Amino acid sequence: MLRFYSCLSLFLFINLVNAQTNQVNFFEHKDWHIVCDNTLTCRAVGFNNQNPASENDSSISILLVRKAGANQSLSGYVRIKDDEIEQLSDSPITVVVNNQALGTVKTDDEPYELRPKQISSMISALKSNDKTVSFQQNNNTWRISNAGFNAVMLKMDEVQGRIGTIGAIIKTGKKDESHVYPSIPAPIIKRAAVISPEHSQKLTLDEVIRRFPDFKTHYKKEADCDFDLSQSAEDSDIPSFQLFALDKDNDLLAASCWFGAYNSGEAYWVIPKGTSANKYEIKFVTRSGTDYSDGEITEIHKSRGVGDCWSRTYWTWNGQQFLLSSDITTGSCRGFVDGTWELPYFVSEIE
Repeated sequence: MLRFYSCLSLFLFINLVNAQTNQVNFFEHKDWHIVCDNTLTCRAVGFNNQNPASENDSSISILLVRKAGANQSLSGYVRIKDDEIEQLSDSPITVVVNNQALGTVKTDDEPYELRPKQISSMISALKSNDKTVSFQQNNNTWRISNAGFNAVMLKMDEVQGRIGTIGAIIKTGKKDESHVYPSIPAPIIKRAAVISPEHSQKLTLDEVIRRFPDFKTHYKKEADCDFDLSQSAEDSDIPSFQLFALDKDNDLLAASCWFGAYNSGEAYWVIPKGTSANKYEIKFVTRSGTDYSDGEITEIHKSRGVGDCWSRTYWTWNGQQFLLSSDITTGSCRGFVDGTWELPYFVSEIE
């Protein structure tokens, strides 16, 4: 009985924390923002001051990562735009806090890793409006903005249950960290065997309806797609349909769903093999897919035309359904090619 109540308490706690995390998994204030994933790992990102002439442009960004649980320190990394940085082997990058040099960054790999003492000194400085954090290389200086730092790091403390503890970054207290939120294990997804995606065929609307008689209703109500299914087959502005052989029992239907300025989306349904599947057996997955391959539906979209920030979502087939397996953003658009950082909302382990 004691074990039952312990498991019930853990279940209720995890659901409570998940509810909290879902409410604050992205928070932005001035030059800083934060993303916390489903394990309660939080990643805070800071930039230099906004350039009034180009509000979306930036030259430098730092990433501070902290896992949930007691006695977890922060990791730190820095990125500088490729077109501004010089050859590192000849010109190392120095961390400078309040005009005091704190050594160079580790440049073995990009992004460049910060040392624990550098991170500690930087955090103390960024909490104050009259102190500075910068990176220097020869005659180049890149300064990290303080604006928004306290609000974002307070959110990290809140999500991880650290407010009032000795380990809090902003609202430090006297409590130890024995009662901070523990890390939540990432869900494990067992990837199922699938048929090669080359075994697919293009379908007409009539052929889709023969397999899926209620398709028109689901296409509009369930997937909320933009195309008009009443148009003639000769019209170029009608959706295309593709049927993939998913496994021995199921097929996967992909249908054009919507177009935007820089993106498009396909709707996906899992349909049992055979003619005219029962509508209750058909499983809707997403309306925003961009590709299917080897048991994985991908959603990749960019946030603006230059393509400097992205969102990437992945769904993995487990033999019964497609499960969300990864959801990632690159954060704010600040001019870095392909986004500044990989910031997951959701992570899993795939076996």
